[in-house]
Amino acid sequence: MKISLNTALFLLIAFQPLISKAQLSICYDHDGYTNVRKLPSINGKVIGKIIEGQAFAIASYTQEEENKSTDWIAINFPTGNSKKVENILKFSGEEQLGYVHKSRLIRLEDLSILKRTEIEDKKIIHHNDVLEVTIETQTFLPKDHKIVQKKEGNYLIDDKNAFRYYGGETTEIKSITLKSKNKNHIFPPATFKNLFGVSALNTKVYEGKKNEYYIEFDAGDGSDSYNIVYCWKNGRVFSMTVTSSIP
Repeated sequence: MKISLNTALFLLIAFQPLISKAQLSICYDHDGYTNVRKLPSINGKVIGKIIEGQAFAIASYTQEEENKSTDWIAINFPTGNSKKVENILKFSGEEQLGYVHKSRLIRLEDLSILKRTEIEDKKIIHHNDVLEVTIETQTFLPKDHKIVQKKEGNYLIDDKNAFRYYGGETTEIKSITLKSKNKNHIFPPATFKNLFGVSALNTKVYEGKKNEYYIEFDAGDGSDSYNIVYCWKNGRVFSMTVTSSIP
């Protein structure tokens, strides 16, 4: 069956919201964190918290179609406790719906974004007057790794869980390097190991309001899209967030 160009364009536009990327945000609060509530009200039960330096996603459908409050924003946030990887806070896993007050929230896209220089398809440099962030990706070659498929269908690679891997070759992060005041800071490989479907070209770096920086990867494709956000704070990698779903 042939599909006309007009029909194809209509389908692309009609289904675009279903595959849109997450609206990523952060919070600022004099306490260093903000409470997440079950309902969009100050009287709602506190079900979690978001700390400064932690990224999270707006629950787009709930916010746009169901939330009647003008003061509270629907978000998705990890239900499990944060874990530490190389002394870096890691937020990932199953996500829960909650609400935060709009006065505490700011979207990453509303922050200042660093300029970018594309070196090649797999290497890009983001920079401003005080910081330079170099991101490199590479092809993941299965033959160089121990790969086991579990009964549930997901994979273990080198005895660690793999995120968005379905077999065969794909892409992975090779390195992330920050240069400031003539010092190089190299991200520990453990902070990006087994995160697949990434592209150096699909990255952004934002400058926060308290001299921190957020490095964002738009990873995956279509219904398998996800985001990785690293927070650089006080001269070190403070946190990493992996969103597991499209809000």
